[in-house]
Amino acid sequence: MNQQILLKVKNLKKIYNNQIVLDIDSLSFNKSEIYAIVGPNGSGKTTLINILNLLEKPDEGQIFFEGKDIIRTSHLYFLKIRRQMTLVHQKPFLFQSTVYNNIVYGLKIRGILYHDQEARVNKALKMVGLPGFERRESHQLSGGEAQRVVIARALAIEPEILFLDEPTANIDQRYIDVIERIIKKINYEMKTTVIFTTHDLSQAYRLAGEIVSLVDGKVVQHVPENIFRGKITQEDGLQWFVITEEVRFAVVTKKKDLTYIYIDPTDIILSNEQFSSSARNSFIGKIIKISEQNHLIRLVVDIGVHLTSTITRESFQEMKLNIGRKVCLTFKASAIKCY
Repeated sequence: MNQQILLKVKNLKKIYNNQIVLDIDSLSFNKSEIYAIVGPNGSGKTTLINILNLLEKPDEGQIFFEGKDIIRTSHLYFLKIRRQMTLVHQKPFLFQSTVYNNIVYGLKIRGILYHDQEARVNKALKMVGLPGFERRESHQLSGGEAQRVVIARALAIEPEILFLDEPTANIDQRYIDVIERIIKKINYEMKTTVIFTTHDLSQAYRLAGEIVSLVDGKVVQHVPENIFRGKITQEDGLQWFVITEEVRFAVVTKKKDLTYIYIDPTDIILSNEQFSSSARNSFIGKIIKISEQNHLIRLVVDIGVHLTSTITRESFQEMKLNIGRKVCLTFKASAIKCY
């Protein structure tokens, strides 16, 4: 069955302070699919999602909705399409009022008939697992509940496209699974196209049918694990890539000052203890995530920043690894790609 392209951009550019922050030749999103936009800080994720949601205008390029150029059309048509999209921000904002009043607000400004408003609010709350919360005051909500109410407010207008900017960035771990199940449910039951940004690659793999990888404002083919932005310095005749005051990697590069690095997870040796090696980079860290992908085990280790390493299932079992376990990560300076 042919998939229908709902949203598409061509030759998209956005410039801030004479610097190109987005430069995308072509990117399309099919109807009723889930997409994750991933990339390091400063890669352009939020700028892209704001442009797709028509909150910002690109400096160059075209945006098509169902094949029609949105930018070069009438103001009325632009508003019509804008009302078929909605964005849930990373930090949920709620009025100091009841849950019902927060959700119904978007329906009122869109002129939805009064007798339809209550039904839509109830349906949206049921969709996010909060039936009966209509009279609850917003200040009484937990962080996870507040995020679900904001999603319900977005769903009440029945958008064609739901945008989510880092939907689980500011909530407790116990609510992350709940939000992820809601996202899948929205897509499955309402056939809504969902486009979200995330720093969590395992989340992107769990939810999205397609992952869009951004680095330095451009779409790249590989999904960016272990990509960092930092500064190249020299000390004791060696080059160092400085991420934080506590974390720096030995590198071999001609780059200077601010740059990006990439470390292939397969180039990082994971061991139970430090060992003698010619590799200049060796760190002790704690395992914080474990997942399986393509018959390999992906382990995210916190060394002050999060690094991902992959090992075979056999090695994983032999090493008896689990969440919270301390391990050593080792990799050569030449394994770090700078660009």
